[in-house]
Amino acid sequence: MKSSAKLEVQLLVDACLKGGITHIVLSPGSRNAPLSIAFDEHPDFITYVIPDERSAAFYALGMAQQLNQPVAIACTSGSAPLNYFPAIAEAYYQGVPMVVLTADRPQEWVDQGDGQTIVQTGVFGTHVLAQAQLNAIHTPQQRWLFERRCCETIQRANGKRKGPVHLNIPFTEPLYETTESPEKLNQWIQLAEGELRLTTHEEKWLSETWNNAQKRMVICGQMQKDPRLEKELGELAKDPSIAVLVEHTSNLHDSKFIHCIDRSLNQIPSEKTIDFHPEVIVVIGGAIVSKRIKTFLRKANAITIRVGNDFPFMDTYQSLTFTTAVDAAEVIRTLHVNNRSELPASRFGTQWKQLDLISGMKHEEILKTVPFSDLKAMEVVLDVVPENAQLHIGNSSIIRYVLLFDPIKSLRYWCNRGTSGIDGSSSTACGAALMEPENWHVLISGDMSFFYDSNAFWSNHKPANLRIFVLNNGGGDIFNIIPGPDTTTQKDTYFVAQHDFSAEHICKAYGVEYYTAASVETFEQQLQAFFTHEANGMPKLMEIQTAGLKNSEVLNRYFEQSKA
Repeated sequence: MKSSAKLEVQLLVDACLKGGITHIVLSPGSRNAPLSIAFDEHPDFITYVIPDERSAAFYALGMAQQLNQPVAIACTSGSAPLNYFPAIAEAYYQGVPMVVLTADRPQEWVDQGDGQTIVQTGVFGTHVLAQAQLNAIHTPQQRWLFERRCCETIQRANGKRKGPVHLNIPFTEPLYETTESPEKLNQWIQLAEGELRLTTHEEKWLSETWNNAQKRMVICGQMQKDPRLEKELGELAKDPSIAVLVEHTSNLHDSKFIHCIDRSLNQIPSEKTIDFHPEVIVVIGGAIVSKRIKTFLRKANAITIRVGNDFPFMDTYQSLTFTTAVDAAEVIRTLHVNNRSELPASRFGTQWKQLDLISGMKHEEILKTVPFSDLKAMEVVLDVVPENAQLHIGNSSIIRYVLLFDPIKSLRYWCNRGTSGIDGSSSTACGAALMEPENWHVLISGDMSFFYDSNAFWSNHKPANLRIFVLNNGGGDIFNIIPGPDTTTQKDTYFVAQHDFSAEHICKAYGVEYYTAASVETFEQQLQAFFTHEANGMPKLMEIQTAGLKNSEVLNRYFEQSKA
């Protein structure tokens, strides 16, 4: 088997294989040529070439989300690694495993005026779970150190707490020489992390705290689909005193859950706010989109219990009392089993569910009279997403619109809410779709996000199963929605960044089949063709034109009409 002639690369490739990595996203370059050669020649790795490093890292993020295992990215030296940073930050806050391999110049040439040479050691700072500067190998002791650093760093990506790790590898020239007999690691130290359990004291405190409260809440943020947690929460939610709040990106679904949080909050009369404040909150998962619920729960001053490995001291509601890395399903099962109340402590959960049901009925009535706008476009788009599809959602106003509509049980929901940036939505969806070619992947994006990440389609890996809806309202409409920008004279130019650009020519340049619609009728007329696989194997994009419409006014009127 052919590989790079560099011993360091041979050992690193073997370490990646032993660390459970099978997919590599490479970007063209010279200094990383040894890595490109070695991974491409190895039969156990699947390689992808994405020219733009920022896009490449988001591709890997989407792949890792679908595979639920680490994906590696490798690039050349200089400014190239810096382009990885947005996706690395997203992976760090979302808990997605990634192994970042950055080729470097020899350390003696750093800061000496050599081309494509910057300080790469530790360049990602606190946004990786582990990082190592790999050394050249000339002695047995140097090989031992190299292998240990590879072993330790790579396995941290997929440990109890998942996330990105960084290995920086200086290479001297020549870079393109190969060998037919690559070496393997002398030693691999297997990292074993057993299941955590609550101690007797911890279980007693949790159960007593839970049972002593009359108004109890569980709120779940972004996470991978977890059928066991979904089942345990469903059992717990049978108690009328317990409210279970989830967002679509929690990928948890049950008729007893409150799924549309902002919609439900809008039903609470201001004089009855305190009635819906919990006394104890169990927090599970990652980011919560709803700013309203964060503000609402910070005023509750409830005992807060955080469950999970990621960011154990994250105190979103400013009342954290207890935190545990024990599996969330196990904690919920414990609360359910130890619930000593024969009669419900209150109707707190039932009252919250009534808010959800009332808001749903109002939602349906209001939509009957809504004119064509972003809100109406979102209704018709969500109505045509195929069953069992994976739905990727852009940030800013797009995710907020989606969360106003009841989730579809058969769908999986994805959104880059780790850092909530608009910069990699298309690339993440492309990477995810490549991992599941037999299933539909649908991306709903705003215009600014699409233009920002248009290099997602600048590669030979465009997935034929990807369908993209771009809501083009002529700028960042989120700044027409949130309070503040409309008080300034700079709103349209500096915040909304109004434009008259179209996605059409980007699609033509990159080989994406283009459709456009400016009404419900033109939208529906094209659907059959839009969801037909073509022989050219290209993705398709439909640009929905809502620029010039009073989108923010329609949304504000929606909330006003649905208010309690």
